[in-house]
Amino acid sequence: MDLASKDSYIQKLASKVFSQRDQEPKKRPFAHFKAETVNGSTTKTPKGVNVQSNFSTVDVLRKRLHEKIEESRGQGAPKDALSEAVQAKRAKRKLERERKKRKRKEFRMKKLAENGSQEQLPEIKQEEQKAPAASKRNETAIVFNKVETVEEGYVDKIQKKKDKKKSIKGQITPLTGRNYKQLLSRVEARKAKLEKLREKDEGKAREMEEKMKWTNLLYKAEGIKIKDDENMLRASLKKKEKRRAQRKKNWDKRSENIIEKMQQRQDKRQRNIQKRKQGKIEKKKDRARKKGRVLPEDLKKAAV
Repeated sequence: MDLASKDSYIQKLASKVFSQRDQEPKKRPFAHFKAETVNGSTTKTPKGVNVQSNFSTVDVLRKRLHEKIEESRGQGAPKDALSEAVQAKRAKRKLERERKKRKRKEFRMKKLAENGSQEQLPEIKQEEQKAPAASKRNETAIVFNKVETVEEGYVDKIQKKKDKKKSIKGQITPLTGRNYKQLLSRVEARKAKLEKLREKDEGKAREMEEKMKWTNLLYKAEGIKIKDDENMLRASLKKKEKRRAQRKKNWDKRSENIIEKMQQRQDKRQRNIQKRKQGKIEKKKDRARKKGRVLPEDLKKAAV
């Protein structure tokens, strides 16, 4: 709403207020007059009160309009100006939040750096001698505005490797997963190793067998399903290969059906095209016969 439209709105409102003075007052039902008593004497309200109130309304509206004009020009103070105490309090809270956030981030980065440095201490010297440009792989800390940022992805990979090594009990990896072919080959390799060790030393072979049994029991206690039964692995592998063969057969059948349907559609299209061409030729022949021309086909029919 621009200033011209605001001014016209104020002028209309003022004209309505002044026009109400000239109108006749509405008739009201009769009621007994109750005047205020001040020290036993009655006082009446003056007649010019309404006119003063009307004038005061127009003045208030004009004052508001001028205030808005000044605000739009950039003069005068804004309405919702905050006090200095409130602004100082807000600034103090903001600084406190930033300080806590920075402290948490520094603590997290320090922890990550400690975890990575424990494993990389023996390797740092070798890497510096080989390639100083490859320092990105090391745990480097870059400082931006006094906040340390560490390459978290590389640290996470190192941590995963460490956790994986810790989870392996007795240097025997658990036989888990759905790659039945690989599991079967690992079981057969373990059996062959035990047999070879039994030929050399019966006691060591027995100890190794007991160790494998105990580690499998520990894995099972943690809820890991150990697949070390050779017969079950063979059956599962056979079932998996059978499912794969069945899927391949279904896929080949589906592709053959698709090719056959495509060929049928092509044949139908060719037949329709030939039929349309033949229909056009017949129509031309009929028009020629109507004009009185004799076609070779008609001569052959007449000769017969």
